[in-house]
Amino acid sequence: MTTSSTTISGQAKSGRLPHHWRLIWAIARKDLVEIGTSTHFILLGLLPVIVFLMYRLMVIGIDNSSILDIAVYDTGNSQLVTAMQENPALELHIVTSEAALQQQINEGPMSGVHIPANFDAAVAAGVKPDLKIWLNPARGLSSETAEWQHLIETEIRQLGQQSLPAQIEWIDLKSDALSNNMALNSFLLIITLTMIFFLSGTNLVALLITEEKEKQMGVVLINSPASPYHVVLGKMLAGSVSILVVLGLVVLLNGGLTGNWPLALLYMAITLPVSLSISILTGSLAQSSKQCNSWLGLAMILFLTPAWFSIMMELPEPFGTIFSVMPTHFLVAGLDDALNNSVISAANSLNLTAWLAFMVVMVGITFWRLKQNPQSVVAPR
Repeated sequence: MTTSSTTISGQAKSGRLPHHWRLIWAIARKDLVEIGTSTHFILLGLLPVIVFLMYRLMVIGIDNSSILDIAVYDTGNSQLVTAMQENPALELHIVTSEAALQQQINEGPMSGVHIPANFDAAVAAGVKPDLKIWLNPARGLSSETAEWQHLIETEIRQLGQQSLPAQIEWIDLKSDALSNNMALNSFLLIITLTMIFFLSGTNLVALLITEEKEKQMGVVLINSPASPYHVVLGKMLAGSVSILVVLGLVVLLNGGLTGNWPLALLYMAITLPVSLSISILTGSLAQSSKQCNSWLGLAMILFLTPAWFSIMMELPEPFGTIFSVMPTHFLVAGLDDALNNSVISAANSLNLTAWLAFMVVMVGITFWRLKQNPQSVVAPR
């Protein structure tokens, strides 16, 4: 979409905002329309969402099937086992000893139930026998687990009176598999969030600048009231809106943020000006969208990849030391700590300070670049 001086002038004269803000909003609105109507920009903006959904649907969806695996140790031929066998959402694994039950629960991993001898007779006689049930959240979705709990209670009531005629001990299992799965989920969420800022966001704004330089935006500006600074602020506003929309969508699909979510939001708030500064700098240096794609894409992969893997594995020296001082290491490590812990640790205070300092540096470099050569964002050399 080509920028028109008449369009910018007309939009700037309308409305009650001060003149400079009307110019900025006119440019941002034009860019938002272009982002929303261009297939290239839509795919670029939604790339992190597509990656996130592919993982959630293909990996988590496979691991969390609607069938619950349950190990059953029944020492008295209880009707409770018959009722569970008739439920198509349950797959029972009958064991013949307490040791076998524990092995299935620990190594499966799966949920389990130990039904004592004479359980049915005790319930019918009004005695409340003990019933021990292990709930393993590493197997099955929470909704299926809740349905199984309801089935157990319903069937026991049918054996006795309306009040629950048994003492049920629900044991929540915290397995290593569950912990690893939660860590992986957090890691992939961090990858998605950083992709939104540094792969989609930076490329989006930088391409808006370089494409309009290719369209002779500088010539248009001569006949409009907008200056290069208005153009920069307008594109930053459009980029911010686009990034925030995609961020909100990912957080919604993730079911919210865990741990110390206000701290995680603070990290993302600091990351936004870093992302915009990188995109403005790249847009001012690149002379074409082709240069922007090849330079920025590779640079951002090198910028992010070491930080992604340095928090998941112990890297050999000197790579471990080198990667630990990269700016994105402080962002990724800080987000990882914030999303998995509810308190602020000393390490996270250091990560936050370092990332905030990097943001100040990037904003300062961008401001210096624009002050030295403001025309670089609207016209090729």
